[in-house]
Amino acid sequence: MHPPQWIAAWVLLLHGCAMDRPPQAASAKTDIRNCTADPPYLPPTAINTTARLAALRGTMRAHSVHAYIVPSTDAHMSEYIAERDSRLGWLTGFTGSAGTVVVTWDKAALWTDSRYWIQAERQLDCNWELQRTTWIKSIGLWILEAVPAGGNISLDPFLFSIDTWNSYSQALHGSGRTLLPIETNLVDQVWGDQRPPPASSEIYSLPAAFTGSSWQEKVAGIRQQMEQHVRRPTAVLLSGLEETAWLFNLRGNDIPYNPVFYSYTLLTNSSISLFVDETRLSAAARQSLRAGCPGPLCVELQEYGQARAHLRRYTQGNVTVWLGTEYTTYGLYGVIPQEKLLEDSYSPVMLAKAVKNAKEQELLRAAHVRDAVAVIQYLLWLEKMVPQGQVDEFSGAQHIDMLRQAQEHNRGPSFQSISASGLNAALAHYSPSNRSSRKLSVDEMYLSDTGGQYLDGTTDITRTMHWGVPTPLQKEAYTRVLMGNIDLSRLIFPPNTAGRVVESFARRALWNVGLNYGHGTGHGIGNFLSVHEWPVGFQSNNVPLTAGMFTSIEPGYYRDGEFGIRIEDVALVVEAQTKHHTGEKPFLTFEVVSLVPYDRNLIDLSLLSLEQLSLQRSSSFKDFAKSKVSSPVPSEKEFNLEENIPEDESSGSVPDDAARSSGMKLSKKWRAVISRTMNRKMGRMAVKALAEGKQGDVEEEGSLCPLSPAGSTEEPSHEKVPLSYLEMEEDGHPSVSRQLSSGSDVSSPGSSNRDSLRLEESGPAYSGPFCGRARVHTDFTPSPYDKDSLKLRKGDIIGIIEKPPVGTWTGLLNNRVGSFKFIYVDVIPEETAPARKSRGPSKSKRLKPKTLHELLERINLQEHASTLLLNGYQTLEDFKELRETHLNELNITDPQHRAKLLTAAELLLDYDSKSRGEGVRDTPRPLHQPAPAAASLPANATSRLSQQRASRRKATAPKPSLHPRSPRGTFPGTRAASRDRRP
Repeated sequence: MHPPQWIAAWVLLLHGCAMDRPPQAASAKTDIRNCTADPPYLPPTAINTTARLAALRGTMRAHSVHAYIVPSTDAHMSEYIAERDSRLGWLTGFTGSAGTVVVTWDKAALWTDSRYWIQAERQLDCNWELQRTTWIKSIGLWILEAVPAGGNISLDPFLFSIDTWNSYSQALHGSGRTLLPIETNLVDQVWGDQRPPPASSEIYSLPAAFTGSSWQEKVAGIRQQMEQHVRRPTAVLLSGLEETAWLFNLRGNDIPYNPVFYSYTLLTNSSISLFVDETRLSAAARQSLRAGCPGPLCVELQEYGQARAHLRRYTQGNVTVWLGTEYTTYGLYGVIPQEKLLEDSYSPVMLAKAVKNAKEQELLRAAHVRDAVAVIQYLLWLEKMVPQGQVDEFSGAQHIDMLRQAQEHNRGPSFQSISASGLNAALAHYSPSNRSSRKLSVDEMYLSDTGGQYLDGTTDITRTMHWGVPTPLQKEAYTRVLMGNIDLSRLIFPPNTAGRVVESFARRALWNVGLNYGHGTGHGIGNFLSVHEWPVGFQSNNVPLTAGMFTSIEPGYYRDGEFGIRIEDVALVVEAQTKHHTGEKPFLTFEVVSLVPYDRNLIDLSLLSLEQLSLQRSSSFKDFAKSKVSSPVPSEKEFNLEENIPEDESSGSVPDDAARSSGMKLSKKWRAVISRTMNRKMGRMAVKALAEGKQGDVEEEGSLCPLSPAGSTEEPSHEKVPLSYLEMEEDGHPSVSRQLSSGSDVSSPGSSNRDSLRLEESGPAYSGPFCGRARVHTDFTPSPYDKDSLKLRKGDIIGIIEKPPVGTWTGLLNNRVGSFKFIYVDVIPEETAPARKSRGPSKSKRLKPKTLHELLERINLQEHASTLLLNGYQTLEDFKELRETHLNELNITDPQHRAKLLTAAELLLDYDSKSRGEGVRDTPRPLHQPAPAAASLPANATSRLSQQRASRRKATAPKPSLHPRSPRGTFPGTRAASRDRRP
């Protein structure tokens, strides 16, 4: 879901340039208003606001107000607000989340950004002017024209932030008009008894298993920041609802889709005051807050309405109050003397909340795993039901909400689902209803922007799809949006880089052809809090990116009246592994945690670079694009969707519940996609969820070290570490990263024995391959919640198993496999044993290609590189399993090309078989790396693998060599090697 944004002028300018055709005339549309017609035309989605405006103007005259400003927020600067605070929506009929209204005695106007322009034309009646900007300067100029000199411009000071108040004051300064705050809200007076009542639901404590740390630890951390600040503030004022909820590990239901509650907090160096409706606190929440009484960790409960009076009394002493101007209203700010203020854009609590600790990161990862299961189930359901004409936008939104409800720890959606087909998808924030819902069609694009609230995290994901034949423009636009998503997510950048500095990488592919989008590129996301969590993101008022922050990455493109595209993933900011290190802090990059595939039908492969095609990350782009259905190691059992999700031959109506929705007939493409996603990415939890409780042994697929020496002629072992998953129980929390720890238990703190996922070793200990060795130079002790990481002591030697370019490494230490950060170790240079001199006459032996690109170059078939990469053949290990049936699936039909590829694959197998048979006599091996030990395999494994390989060769007999003069065992396209042996 894209973030709110004060759209910069240059973005609007570029957006306008991208519209290469004149806008469609309003008279040609029946879904928007036409105020120039006689009589004016209003669509069914607009409401008549004449009576409401007349009542408000009468109240304004009674207070001598000539212009009244109404914002779209509440007293806590919340983006999403309760119905009780939706004053702008009630007055205008406009339901967008961002906007400002000004009403004079004879005019009324709404200002909003490009996300809502079409929506506003659908919902406003002809009493309102639509101003297509959000600049306060523009609002001020409009007021100066509409209100004569000497007039009063009023607003509610408890609905405007300090910065916004100052902006209005500056816009009207010296104009002869007076900016006059009125604490009595005039819209509330007109709304009267029809205004919804205050929230009364329970405020509860979040279980310890779902919190990063106790509230006492958080308070101690904020007080430490107060003591270390140069001005030594005595108190911190918290006005944002997320701040108080996060600080005390409390949650509520006062605002739809956001588990927060109305409150203020004044945290001093010796006391804590929480302003809240005390009667709504659960017994456990009250006990938690009062456990430290009396003392500095005792929370004093006071009435919500007393916050301003209490703050006024507190500031009469010798104090300094630290606050964030973005979330503090002018009404509270005004009671604090200027000399007793310490102002920052964001409070220290807001900044601390934005950087997730290790436990919070794992909780959010786990939430995204389960959320991906629901979203993939939804995509499967759509693929079956849309061609039957049985789905509209509204029923689709309801169905995905239902699928999420079936997931563990789900607490509902994180925002109103955006389910938009065809021209509705051009509205960036369109949400369907029974009155405005369109049928989903195979001939139109469909955009789904949805998210879920889980006890362990908040999710947000957008996918765009097309079930028919997309137009060339649709395909190009989608591919360029995807390119922007990939380019930004793989970017490596210096520490303390502001998001706005790198945001253009998401737009570059679109800008290259004159396209653009008018909303922000990303926003922060919380741990069971708001789906738009500030201050993280790519806008000018966001803080610099820091390791531990989660943000969405969501470029898009919208063509008015036709279609809309957005691709959104959530990513974690992590430390990057770079060749060189400058400065004390490492460079940063993104690690994508979203696990839902993209639509291959909309990807134009010719536009993607080889880097983009071969991108490997935790998102499932590579898995989705790959169409090879056979396992790289056929002898090993893997999850089979055909066996675990039975086909439902009936073509009846929509399933009634989420559990049955996965038991449907799936297309071949989607079955292959989900099988690979389950095997390689999601782990046992997703497998179990999609298998509907059916049992089966699922083994984690082995992975070779990506940084293995390129020139090595030893074939890395296909042997997997023998692991068996014990049954996952109801409240288990899976680890997204692979767990190889021998006999370790992974469980959430505070969970019972039922809340665990165990990985037990059922075979020999891990014995290789290794990428090298590393020596620990700094002690490191992982937290009690971190079961994955190794405990490091200075001087320890770690055998490196995996060295990914980002994130943590995997290694073996003290017979335990686990993860560790490369910043704590020094890689030990490899020592090589001298090569033995050859006995007897030397024969020519051609060097094995190091990469798939090199192999294709040798046989002059570079044209197939993108096809092979996209379909999963990214390494020589993948390529040597290529068979004739796979070439059929890849649509490679040229007989000569097929013969070359199959011959090369056979030669790779022969080369590796010969190398294993002869040992490594002619190839130096790192001294620390053990020789391949057949004893680590089961007794009959060697013979079984040989038989299987022989049968495969027989089934795919090699084609006549196109290089008859090349001896068997050499690669076509290479010249004979010199007679001297080379390492």
